[in-house]
Amino acid sequence: MSAASKSLYGVFPIYKPSGYSTSAVIKIIKSKLGVEKICHSGALSNYAEGVMVMGVGKAVKYNKAIQQHQRMYLVRGMMGVATTTNDAAGDFSRVSPYYHITEKALREACNEVFVGKIQQTPPTLPNFKFLQRYRPSSDHNNNSILPVKQADVHITSIDVIEFDPPSFQLHVHTEGRIYPCSLINDLGELLDSAAHLTHLCRVQQGDFGFREAIHFYDWTEKSIQENLYLPSNDPELNS
Repeated sequence: MSAASKSLYGVFPIYKPSGYSTSAVIKIIKSKLGVEKICHSGALSNYAEGVMVMGVGKAVKYNKAIQQHQRMYLVRGMMGVATTTNDAAGDFSRVSPYYHITEKALREACNEVFVGKIQQTPPTLPNFKFLQRYRPSSDHNNNSILPVKQADVHITSIDVIEFDPPSFQLHVHTEGRIYPCSLINDLGELLDSAAHLTHLCRVQQGDFGFREAIHFYDWTEKSIQENLYLPSNDPELNS
């Protein structure tokens, strides 16, 4: 670990490409900086892409705060089919007609039911060390399903920006984390059909967007040092 790495502290935005897990991204960033610990603003699944805010040094104490920042997502869904994971990674679990769904009905469902402070059911995940899809097995100890609790989330707005059945795309603004795949699944059920998430992009978190984020080809110690931000009004970071 270099002397410069030891003195690093602050938050910085990166852009996670699709195809990389959050844990893989963390491992890469740790290796680039030569540090043992960093925090992040909330995981993105392998297929998702977008802005992640990371903290290093004393800024790891800022983890809970950066996870509560405002977020903006581009969320693409597919009507007519539900999956075992509520996204495109899962197996088809149910097929249902969708021809009755209009753009007006979709807009009304979004704004009348899902905008505001609501509860979501997080995706059910198996009790594995690393997250993966559930596969039935005779080994119940390794494939047991963990109890899932309802999560309080706050969605401030949802805009339907594309409606081309069975595909549709939403622009979603939130306060803190949400579960986009649960949102799409619940929308499908509410509209007497089925739906699953096909693509997710977190386009902004807090003050950081696509332009501010450090992209994959530029994940270097020098670039991260040049893009460190330190909230001057945070007593923990300045202690």
